[in-house]
Amino acid sequence: MYVGSAGGGVLIDAGLPGKRIEERLEAVGLAPSMIQGVVVTHEHRDHSSGVGVWARRYKVPLYATDQTLGQIERVMGPGTLKNVEVRPFEVGGKFTVGELEFTPFSTSHDAACSVGFRIADGSAILGFATDLGTFSGETRAQLSDSRILYLESNHEMEMLLAGPYPWFLKNRIRSEKGHLSNEECAGLVGELLHDKLETVILAHLSETNNEPRLAFDRISKVLERNGAGEDVKLLVARQDRPGRIVRAA
Repeated sequence: MYVGSAGGGVLIDAGLPGKRIEERLEAVGLAPSMIQGVVVTHEHRDHSSGVGVWARRYKVPLYATDQTLGQIERVMGPGTLKNVEVRPFEVGGKFTVGELEFTPFSTSHDAACSVGFRIADGSAILGFATDLGTFSGETRAQLSDSRILYLESNHEMEMLLAGPYPWFLKNRIRSEKGHLSNEECAGLVGELLHDKLETVILAHLSETNNEPRLAFDRISKVLERNGAGEDVKLLVARQDRPGRIVRAA
């Protein structure tokens, strides 16, 4: 969830049952009623399975590309978005949810139209990019002035290769349409460092092919090598619990 300076919030993706999302918000002192809209990055179930239920329950709009909306109904069945106020957006444009301005950009993933976001509220910028097998110049440009970076650090390559997944799935994950490894995330963080960057949040960690300490160690070494170890806060988002509230200075 992203909350603007005026207190309105946006839920980015909803891959959990609504009750679990409510519980996690309330655990960190956030009311579900703060959410003014649900924004979806792509149609995969771990990002979209709860969007219809949530949008109907709280009577808030759902934002996604036309391609993603079509795939959500194909994957989860017709009627998934019944009685949902749908507001399609296009890559390369902008849209607003409350006080928040979203600039969507394409990400390299095996989905119909996977996107990341540059999110601005007038005082700070959040760069949001998960589910990307590689990163383009456009991705770098959209994330370059972020005060807070929310980035995928999905797997440790050695764990993936030695792990239990079948080879077709291992190859999908490490492909340019798959997910960023810890090492690749570290390289991107190194490219995106700038004087106003305050926080990096590592996200979408695999519970099978990664460990929080490995992701943290990889990226912290990059920060230290670039003299930013004491200036940039580094956090790891966990799948099994709500994360801490992060505020831009």
